[in-house]
Formats: sequence, C-alpha cells, structure tokens
Amino acid sequence: MKKFFIIILLYPFMLTAQMADTCFTSDEIIDISETLDSLYYLDSINNEIISQQETLISELENIVKLDSVEMSYTNKKISFLNDNIKLYIEREKYLKTKWYDNKVIWFGTGILTTLLTGKMIVEVVQ
Repeated sequence: MKKFFIIILLYPFMLTAQMADTCFTSDEIIDISETLDSLYYLDSINNEIISQQETLISELENIVKLDSVEMSYTNKKISFLNDNIKLYIEREKYLKTKWYDNKVIWFGTGILTTLLTGKMIVEVVQ
C-alpha cells in the first residue's frame, strides 16, 4: 500500500517531466527558423572568408620565403661587388704612372735633345 501511495503521489510529477516544452507560438518558431537560416548563411560566408584568408596567408608566406631568398642573393651580390671594388683599388696601385712617365720630364728631354742637336749641327757646320 505504501508503494501504491508513493506511485500516486509521484505520478503527476513524472507526467509533467516527460511532456515536451511547447511554450513557443508558431510565429516564434518561424522567426527562430529564419534566424537560424540567416545564421547558417552568415556562418558559410564567414567560412568562405576564413578560407580566402588562409590562402592569402599561404601566398604571403611564399612571398616571404621568396623575399628571403632574394635578400640572400642581394647580400651575395653586395659582397661580390665589394670584392670587385677591392680588386679595382689593388689594380690602380699597379696602374699609377711612374716618375719617368711624367709629361714634364719628356717635354724637357725633348727640348734638351733639340737644343743639343742644333748646337751639334752648328759646330759641325763651322
């Protein structure tokens, strides 16, 4: 009898606990459905934007790699050009005119040769 009494007392609670919650009107359900549809649409747009951003990021990472390769080649080029400058400076040391290549010396030697030749001709003629 005790069990029967407990079942009778708890029976209304069990029925209300198992009943579906129907507190929304049909208009509210339609609004909720439309809201969910718009949210799904916005989610698909956001997913597309995210995929575009990921491809952009991967392309930019490739550009960064290419830039680093270009920078390394530019640094090598700079070092080669500096070596070339050093070689030009070293070559200039060997290509400087010597003291006997001075124009003044050759001009003076030419004048002296002409004067001495003229003087020798005058002595031979006399």
